[in-house]
Amino acid sequence: MEGNDFIKVLWVEDDPEVTVAYPLQAENYDLQLVSFPCWDDAKVALEGDYDRWSAIILDANCVHHKGEGENVVKFLGHALNDISRLRAEKGRLIPWYILSGGAEKDISDSIIEERMEWDSEWTEQQHKKYYSKNVDNEVLYERIKAHAQKSVRIQIREMYNETNELLIRLNNDVCEDILTILETMHFPKSHPHFVPRLFYNPLRKALEYVFRALGEAGVIPDVFFSKGVVNLNQCFMFLIGRDAEKVGYRYGNAGDRVVPRHIQDMMSLIINLGNSNSHSTNQSHFTELSEAEIQRYENQMKSSGVNSRFLVFSMALQFCEIVQWMNIYIKEHPDKAANLAKCVKNEIFDDDAGNKSNEIVGIIEQDDDGLYHIGKDYSVYLRRKELIGKKVRATKSTPNTSPKSKDKYPYFVHDNDIQVVDVSENGSK
Repeated sequence: MEGNDFIKVLWVEDDPEVTVAYPLQAENYDLQLVSFPCWDDAKVALEGDYDRWSAIILDANCVHHKGEGENVVKFLGHALNDISRLRAEKGRLIPWYILSGGAEKDISDSIIEERMEWDSEWTEQQHKKYYSKNVDNEVLYERIKAHAQKSVRIQIREMYNETNELLIRLNNDVCEDILTILETMHFPKSHPHFVPRLFYNPLRKALEYVFRALGEAGVIPDVFFSKGVVNLNQCFMFLIGRDAEKVGYRYGNAGDRVVPRHIQDMMSLIINLGNSNSHSTNQSHFTELSEAEIQRYENQMKSSGVNSRFLVFSMALQFCEIVQWMNIYIKEHPDKAANLAKCVKNEIFDDDAGNKSNEIVGIIEQDDDGLYHIGKDYSVYLRRKELIGKKVRATKSTPNTSPKSKDKYPYFVHDNDIQVVDVSENGSK
């Protein structure tokens, strides 16, 4: 193995004979032991290049300051306190181990229980907290190598600790897929054969679990989840304040929405790049595409030039943002009955011409194309420019036939049918 590929181990050891012999043995396990005679020197190296190290070995009988006498309690107390502090500051765990020739009664009381996070198996098997010199060396090297190979996932879980917990609550498979993308982003060598386009479908399925969680909170009504299957497009339309026409519901009044615009854009990207035939199920098992569907989808992605790992990395981060937003929204809207009360039946056409008689309430705005509108569905013929920015009520709308705006706004409102809503009616949304 090349020197740059060795697993780097920060090693606090002051015995010259040991520091010559042990590293040669450790190389057989792809480890490079870099020795420091006291904790002061080791601490400088650790703080100066924290990402260099995959493990730490402490000789319990080493010293805190160069030239002072041995004091197990003082040395381990300072060293383990600094290691824990740096872990919190850097957001990454470096597993540490005690390798010592001293008697157990002298060192065990100074070894903190934090090590049980990664080395509990050793204690359960051997009933001790440290490794004995010249007895357990090879076992320790094997364990460090194994832990280092698994530590990428441990580190990612720690870096994204808050989001990781939310992902696990959504669905374990979702969590593993997102963490795999994040691992590849931070540690490219951990997944040398990573194929970006294979993760667009898992991201699309992951979004369905966000919609399921919103459904459990009453934000999205049960009618959007037929036979355990998420109606992805209709859930999305509902959340952004558009008519979910196939299901027959919309959220609140015209212009009301659940998700803010930046979350809408993130969701839209995930939906559009995933395969429309790929869905999750109530039982958390992903439906499988046929070989023909997979090949067709891969050809489509290749022809679109969508094969960049940077795109899928950004989508994984955006999904984490969506999950964080979802968690905050649900916490701020804990009343399921109140949430469901915001789910209203779509307006019904009253006559053969398609005219609607139900009231439309919203703010008149002007979009980037210079078109006046109320919400996302209603184009407005506006002569009274003083109404721009005002909350209004329209009593009628018709299907939009204007070549200029019909593709953007399916319905049309004439300002003859518009009244300004009194300020006292506005309330809070």
